Amino acid sequence: MEPVIGLDVSKGSSVFQAFTGRNEAWGETEVMVHEAKGFGRLKACVEQLQEQTSQEPVVILEATGHYHRGLVNFLVQQGIRHCIVNPLQSKRARGTKLRKVKTDAADAWHLAEMYYRGEILPHRTPEDVYTELQHVTRQHEFVTGLYVQAKLNTRALLDQVFPAFEGIFYNLYSETALRVLECCLRGQEDRVYETMEKTAGQSHAKWWVEEKAQRVEEALSEWHQVKVSSSQVYILEGMLSLLHSLQEQLKRLEKQMQELSMGMPETELLRTIPGIGEKLAATLVAELGDIRQFESPKQLVAYAGLDPGVFNSGKFTASSNRITKRGSKRLRRALYLAVQCSLRRGDCSKLRPYYDKKKKEGKPYKVAVIACANKLLHHIYAILRKGQPYQV
Repeated sequence: MEPVIGLDVSKGSSVFQAFTGRNEAWGETEVMVHEAKGFGRLKACVEQLQEQTSQEPVVILEATGHYHRGLVNFLVQQGIRHCIVNPLQSKRARGTKLRKVKTDAADAWHLAEMYYRGEILPHRTPEDVYTELQHVTRQHEFVTGLYVQAKLNTRALLDQVFPAFEGIFYNLYSETALRVLECCLRGQEDRVYETMEKTAGQSHAKWWVEEKAQRVEEALSEWHQVKVSSSQVYILEGMLSLLHSLQEQLKRLEKQMQELSMGMPETELLRTIPGIGEKLAATLVAELGDIRQFESPKQLVAYAGLDPGVFNSGKFTASSNRITKRGSKRLRRALYLAVQCSLRRGDCSKLRPYYDKKKKEGKPYKVAVIACANKLLHHIYAILRKGQPYQV
């Protein structure tokens, strides 16, 4: 049997155990930190094991969020054979043991044992372009969540500090509205017109600027008659600065997302589907990766966790089955949003009749949308496999 190194990954460090054969441990269990010294020790162990057995060892590790990525990058750079195990697969295999033992050393032994039993499926390493796009789209999702929460907190503070300002601008969070609000809070009423003229630019006529400036002046006259807490004003100014920084960060991420998507034909193909724009297309491609790793649309549906769970025993068959939700939650969320946008636009001739059919069957809204997401995922699989745009 070929030599194997079972490696249990955790935050900042890992535990590994080398084997020359099944149940034939080589050396002691060691702890390595995720630094140059620790990586060097793992490489030395691989070289010593190869020299003794005259065979190239393979490192077996489990996917653990983002903790394993730095280690995997090191293994790829050094040309060390490795295999990444799905956590669900290893957890199911651990459940077959009689004793309930969960330690880092035991997990390292267990991963090596899985490899020797032939229970580890081949792992496809994602290409760098998909990984990079995934980092950008996930960061954009995170910053968007912060931005939405900041907008809600700002609106709540504005209701208490300066409620008359809310009805002046249609978009309260536009650059013009935020800059004018900053001038009002800082007592710079004389700069309101100049600020509006500068930020609005060519997008609005002069009469619009004059009308808004007049309404701001009227709101300020009412506001000065009300006693406002200075601490609330200070906090509101801080929230405005936070909104500006988040807006700038989102712009940079969207620009980077656009640059990465330009060289990927998959995003252009997905944008032909009604309801899928530039951001959703980039998110879907980043979470799907290379479509060739899925042999059938059923595998893709299972990867997204949209496949219904099946339960039957003897003469009993469950009539109400939920989706498994075992796959990528970000992929499910993107598909859910894509279906909602498509149904809202009303120009998708394939999803709308299917949605109406499910509603006539008495399905709730979310159940019908999930069914449409399943169908949309089949369309995406066919589009990317054939390399042809969506046909309405």
